[in-house]
Amino acid sequence: MRKRGTVYFVGAGPGDPGLLTLRGADLLGKADCLLYDRLVGPELLRLSPAGCERIYVGKESAEGGRSQSELNGLICRKARRHQVVVRLKGGDPTLFGRISEEMEALSRGKIRFEIVPGVSSAWAAAALAGIPLTDRRMSSSVAVVTGQESAGKRRSVRWKRLAGGVDTLVILMGRRNLPAIARRLVAAGRAGSTPVALVRRASLPDQELLVSTLGRLSEDLKRHPGFGPPLVAIVGQVVRRGKGFGERPLEGKRILVTRPKADAQDLARRLERLGATCVHLPTIAVRPRRFSSAQARRLLERLPRYDWVVFTSHHGVEALERLARRRKGSLPARIQGRICAIGPRTAEAIRSAGLRADWVPERFSKEGIRQAFRRFPVRSRRILIPRSDLGARDALAKELRRRGARVDEVVLYETSHPEIPAARLKKALKGLDAATFTSASTVTGFFQAAQEAGLSAGSAFNGAKIIAIGPETARALKEAGMERTVLPRENWTVEGMIQAVKEAVGA
Repeated sequence: MRKRGTVYFVGAGPGDPGLLTLRGADLLGKADCLLYDRLVGPELLRLSPAGCERIYVGKESAEGGRSQSELNGLICRKARRHQVVVRLKGGDPTLFGRISEEMEALSRGKIRFEIVPGVSSAWAAAALAGIPLTDRRMSSSVAVVTGQESAGKRRSVRWKRLAGGVDTLVILMGRRNLPAIARRLVAAGRAGSTPVALVRRASLPDQELLVSTLGRLSEDLKRHPGFGPPLVAIVGQVVRRGKGFGERPLEGKRILVTRPKADAQDLARRLERLGATCVHLPTIAVRPRRFSSAQARRLLERLPRYDWVVFTSHHGVEALERLARRRKGSLPARIQGRICAIGPRTAEAIRSAGLRADWVPERFSKEGIRQAFRRFPVRSRRILIPRSDLGARDALAKELRRRGARVDEVVLYETSHPEIPAARLKKALKGLDAATFTSASTVTGFFQAAQEAGLSAGSAFNGAKIIAIGPETARALKEAGMERTVLPRENWTVEGMIQAVKEAVGA
């Protein structure tokens, strides 16, 4: 008889994938089956393995969801078939998530389960709006209340008791009923001047804040009909302590991100935390080059002979590490010489592989490596440069050979330009405030798609600021016809690029 698996109720947090717990991320990475709710973001789904069975179980039947009884049966069936079943719930699974009904079904089926807490939107919304839910001068009690009760419930929310007995109320799932709730609270003795903060889509790039009072709430919501769910209402004097959403200099700005999918998340997440809406349009795709077993063996056997290994991208590190693992080995056992890395992202990949970069040039570019290598004796030194298939005429290798080094270049990953339909390209470019380019190849891929769509360099961006991560990327943009580009002042990294975006289009 097959051993039953374990169901893990994992709190997905309020929406920002950065607020998922480490325990939750670890379980997602091991999941055989993933059952997820309506408000779970796509970035979290991508944390599950390629072979994971992903099932949407939103409650609304119009959205392809299931009734609660159907869902209970589904969870039990999947637990009998899979070893690790993750039931991913928005916020914290124990708060208004119907978890008790699912737990009861699992208990009846003698199926093990575990609850992994998550960040509830009740706490996240207040924190992100800068509102302390308690304050020793004005709030010693907090109640979290549902604004939408199920039919047939024996006892409804006691709004009269809450109005006079609790300092701060946090109301979830109450957008439709908020005007009526406000009237009931005022009728029960709560002052109409009591401040109310409505936080919409807390932790997401387009989060919004609306501050009102119990007396004005109904009128304010009529003036803002688009201020819909998901929404958290905070009622109490602590709202006066709120500081809005802090520093969000890119609020309302649309930023084009052209990096490949796997690389774009870090840049996009940082821009979104500053208020931007990121438009993803990968103009290059990166994949490891395929090696036969004999080719991989020969390359790995040569590694100890090199005096230097120069990594110009984290893709080279990851591809070489993948080859070593295929041969049941590791890079630290193979690389005996010194290691050079362009930029902190490449250096971090080297650390993740169990190695250490001996040298990271101050200028994060191939030109920076060329200039800095003049400090080192390279004559007769053996140097390996892992690269992409686009670096056939690499100036760094030419410079080192000219100085007497014995340079080997090996293509470890391939860069291609995906086909971008004209309609998708034009939609992505609509209303842009800035476009970001992180390599010459992203520039080539973009303008290749623009040409196929009938767009010229001058008309493609319609006045949006063009941000290049460094001089090589700026040079490629100039060759494509974009004379005016914005460069980070000194730091040619993602951090420097974000600062350049803030200076170019930020409030």
